[in-house]
Amino acid sequence: MTPPDPDVIAAAVEGCASVAALSGGPSGTVATYLPGRRVTGVRILEAAVEVHVVGAWGTTVVDLAAEIRSALLPLLDVQTVEVVVEDLSDPSPARLATEVA
Repeated sequence: MTPPDPDVIAAAVEGCASVAALSGGPSGTVATYLPGRRVTGVRILEAAVEVHVVGAWGTTVVDLAAEIRSALLPLLDVQTVEVVVEDLSDPSPARLATEVA
């Protein structure tokens, strides 16, 4: 089995509409470490892939996780994608004004 490519995983996750950004976690240590660099927010485990994200405002955690899993599972040999939501992005000022009004 070929190990998953953390750059491909990161690009697929960042391409999800409900993801604002990948997250390195509270200490910034969630990453895949490669020679001379790291891919923040992606951790390759033996039987799973773990991604840490900041969700886009207005997205439910259930929908966020489902979108990420749908994007990643066809690309991976593993059956488990663990999604950790570290934070939610701030709403845009226009959206916040609409929701408050």
